[in-house]
Amino acid sequence: MSISEERMMILKMLQEGRINSDEAAKLLEALDAKQAPQSGFKGFNIPKPPPHNYYDEVTRVRERINDWRKEISKNYNQNDFDKMVDEFSAKAEKFGKNVATAAFGVADKVVDFVGTIVDTGAFNIFGSCVTVEKDFEAVGAEGMNLHLQATNGQIVIKKHQDERILIKAKIRTPQANAENAIVFSNDNGTVAVKLAKPDTYNLSVAYEVLVPVVKFNQIALETKNSKIYVEDTLSEEFAGVTKNAAIDLTGVNSSKISVETKNAKVAVNYMIGKDINIGTTNAVIDIKNLKAEKLNAETMNGKILLDNIQGYDETSQVELNLKTKNADIKANMNDSEDKGYKVRAKTSNGGINLLIPNLLYRNAPRYEGMNRQAEAETDNYESAAQKVSVNAETTNGYIEVIK
Repeated sequence: MSISEERMMILKMLQEGRINSDEAAKLLEALDAKQAPQSGFKGFNIPKPPPHNYYDEVTRVRERINDWRKEISKNYNQNDFDKMVDEFSAKAEKFGKNVATAAFGVADKVVDFVGTIVDTGAFNIFGSCVTVEKDFEAVGAEGMNLHLQATNGQIVIKKHQDERILIKAKIRTPQANAENAIVFSNDNGTVAVKLAKPDTYNLSVAYEVLVPVVKFNQIALETKNSKIYVEDTLSEEFAGVTKNAAIDLTGVNSSKISVETKNAKVAVNYMIGKDINIGTTNAVIDIKNLKAEKLNAETMNGKILLDNIQGYDETSQVELNLKTKNADIKANMNDSEDKGYKVRAKTSNGGINLLIPNLLYRNAPRYEGMNRQAEAETDNYESAAQKVSVNAETTNGYIEVIK
């Protein structure tokens, strides 16, 4: 085993909690001594560089981000807000990649910290502005569309027992006529609240929405730099887009689901969807209690975590496509049924662990340098009434699939 492979193994043991930071430091120090050239002179101690400490790396990342935060608060004003967020995100992404290459999981451990400070409230951008609140309502009916466009403000949607759609908008801006910043419409089966001028820079618009127990045709939500939070909705299509803020969905039920953010976590719980697409960067995708026919989940510098995945309605096939970089993929199917499994897994600088009974490898697992690849299926895959196909790919990370 090469020195680099031994170093990676020590870092993995530390990440999994099998050794503590002091033990890891001693092992890494021993590797450094093993790697260092031996001097022909005796009686002289050549100073060695300090050992790599995983938790020191995390501390350094936090300190670096805090320095950026101080710099941003001093050098930017509300006119530069979007530019500031984009520049900060680029720095965080670049730094996260470098750190993740040095030690597994560092970027993932600080990503929630990054998400909490890339936030309008963190810099009081709109703190001196007057707040205007506006209320809208419409009768909810089967097959309607609901479209909401916010900016620098969160969108929160919850279910209630009333037949009406109730929308509370909160507007913050130093400009005159703040109430004219948004436009409400209820035409041709579509209830919408949108920005009058989407390119306005010093504006914050947020929504709190209550929806009736009906099946919508489409729910489309758009904001930036703030969270999207949704509970218990039913629709044919669901779309949520933000950036630099989390997406948190519970009880969303839709045939087609698409959610996208960047530099922030996507959390999903008790979701039902036929075709689901989830994307982010520099953050975790955490999915629990999912019923799906096809799931595409993609991030980078963040883990993909799945727990308790089942088929959509009466479907006989579940397809999971999972892709990240510099982080792990872990899927616990929580499956006690006799389903057939087909798995394709590929990584580098990591390992592959497939804990699935009766698994037959189509090809012998390949080990080329630091690259690992495995293709396998259970002996009942072709004859199984229900099939699960898992395609998992990462770099600098580990892949684990548990039945």
